[in-house]
Amino acid sequence: MAKFVVFERVSEALYLQFDKETLSDGAKTSINLGSGLIAGLAAAVVSQPADTMLSKINKTQGLPGEGTVSRLIKIAKELGLKGSFGGIGARLVLVGAITAGQFGIYGDIKRVLNATQGVDLK
Repeated sequence: MAKFVVFERVSEALYLQFDKETLSDGAKTSINLGSGLIAGLAAAVVSQPADTMLSKINKTQGLPGEGTVSRLIKIAKELGLKGSFGGIGARLVLVGAITAGQFGIYGDIKRVLNATQGVDLK
């Protein structure tokens, strides 16, 4: 969800700086790629703590009678805020690049199909 909101907001902000009618297709693709990159970075940061905890809970065996919520609380305490973002560098590169590519393709398909009207997110 975060990546779609960020993509739309960044795209809108960039298109306010330029006359959309005079931009080349390459420039429009660049805006889509750049907006997608920023959206991917935001999505990676937002989802990193939950994914770290999910990895930890899947790697460890719970104590007998220990529930999922208590295990998650224990893991969160062990990790702390800094530990929750372990490995964020690689995730930023991977998710940022993939999301940029996805939104680049998405924007080009919309342009080819002449479906360029977006949804107002006010």
